[in-house]
Amino acid sequence: MGATRLKPLGKRSEGRNATSGTGTDGAGSTRSPPARWETLLSVAGEPSGMKRRRLLALTVALLGGCSDLPGATGPRTPPTPSEPTAAPTRSLRVTDLGVEEADGGHLRVIATVRNGTDAQRTRTLRIRVRAGEARTERRRDVAVAGGAQRDIVFDFIDVQYGDFSGNGSLNSGWV
Repeated sequence: MGATRLKPLGKRSEGRNATSGTGTDGAGSTRSPPARWETLLSVAGEPSGMKRRRLLALTVALLGGCSDLPGATGPRTPPTPSEPTAAPTRSLRVTDLGVEEADGGHLRVIATVRNGTDAQRTRTLRIRVRAGEARTERRRDVAVAGGAQRDIVFDFIDVQYGDFSGNGSLNSGWV
């Protein structure tokens, strides 16, 4: 298979038939208008349908790498359901929440905080209290030495212990 070469043309208007798109080369033979891409893709004696197929195959091959589709994200294989997932290591944990009535009759919450690391850690602890329709919260910075635990006291002066003990709830979280 070898590529065919086009002969240089004379004047473009010479012998041109406007309706058919063919012309004469001066010797009386007809020729098609020049198509330079066909010259590169064609093999001598191939029908034009084969030229189109060759062009399509070459176009697909050349432009196939031009698309910018997103690559795969995430793990190739997700963990199987039988594998336990590791819980994140927490530096400070609330290990116990206790409630008591303070001297003035209001609610007092005692939170026991444990530090599971070797270094001192500081975080902000938030305690939320609901007693009937009233809701309130307190925040406090807590510093605990490495490997130790500490009791933190929260006084809720606006919440009476009697209101809380009958119909109340308590929630703790880190901010």
